[in-house]
Amino acid sequence: MFFRAQSAILFVLIAIGHSMAKNLKRGLTFASNSPNDISKANDTSSVISWQYNWGTSPPAYLASSGIPYVPMQWGAGDIANLSGAVKAQNAKIVLAFNEPDLSSQSNLSPSDASNLWQQYIQPLRSSGIRLGAPAVTNAPSGRSWLAEFLGQCPACQPDFIALHWYGEGIGAFYDYIWSMHGQFPNYPIWITEFASTSSDDAVVRDFLDQAIRYLDTLDFIERYAWFGFFVRITLPRLQWNLPHALEMQRKESGSHYNLLDERGELNDLGHIYLYN
Repeated sequence: MFFRAQSAILFVLIAIGHSMAKNLKRGLTFASNSPNDISKANDTSSVISWQYNWGTSPPAYLASSGIPYVPMQWGAGDIANLSGAVKAQNAKIVLAFNEPDLSSQSNLSPSDASNLWQQYIQPLRSSGIRLGAPAVTNAPSGRSWLAEFLGQCPACQPDFIALHWYGEGIGAFYDYIWSMHGQFPNYPIWITEFASTSSDDAVVRDFLDQAIRYLDTLDFIERYAWFGFFVRITLPRLQWNLPHALEMQRKESGSHYNLLDERGELNDLGHIYLYN
C-alpha cells in the first residue's frame, strides 16, 4: 500500500550531467506572488517534485513553472467549482480542508466536513483521482478531529491522511508522526506543513537537515512539504529593487523557517531543502 519499491529508490539522487533526479516525496508550500521565486525551485539541481499553495487552481506562474501542482480545497467556500478546476488541470491528486480543527482556518466540524466530502470530493475518486483527508494540526484537537471524521463517515474514502506539525525538538516531531501512523495505520501520510519554531537559526537548520533525511527513509510517509517557500521580511522588499509584485509576499517577520532570505534568494535552509 505504501509503494515500498518506489519509496526505496525515490530519494536516490542520480547525477545526469548537471541535473539531479527529483525526490518524489519533497514538495513546496508556496506563498509568494513572484515568478522569480518559484523559478529557483526548478533549476537543474533542485530535487523538488511537487508544489501547492492552498488553492484549487495554480496562478499562471506556478502552472508554467514545470513543477507539478496539487490542488487543495481549502475550506467550504466555492467548493461547487472544485470538480471543474480539478478536471481543467488534469489533476491526479486533491488535498482537502486546511486545518479544519482551528477556528482561524477552515473551521469545519467533522460532520460538516463529511457532508461536503461526500457531495463534492468523494465523487472525484471515480475518475482515478487520489484524495487527501483534511489536513489537521498537531494540536490535540487535530488528532481527535481526524478520528471523528474517519469514524463517522465510512463513505469518506481518503487515500492518505494529511498532517501539519509545528514545534521544537526533532524527537517530538518523530514521536508525532509515529503516533499518528500507529493510530491510523491503514493510511499513508502526507505532511503538508511542518517546521521548527525555534528562534535559533542553527537549531532550525539542524532540524530540517535531520527531518528530511529521516522522512525519506519511512515507507509510510508518501510526501512532505516544509513551511515554507517564501521570503523572510525584515526590510521592505522594494528596497532591494526587486519587481513591485514582491511587496505582496507573505510576511513571516521574525520566523526562522523561511527558505528564502530578504532578497528572495535561497538561504541556508533553502539550499538544504532544494539540493540535499
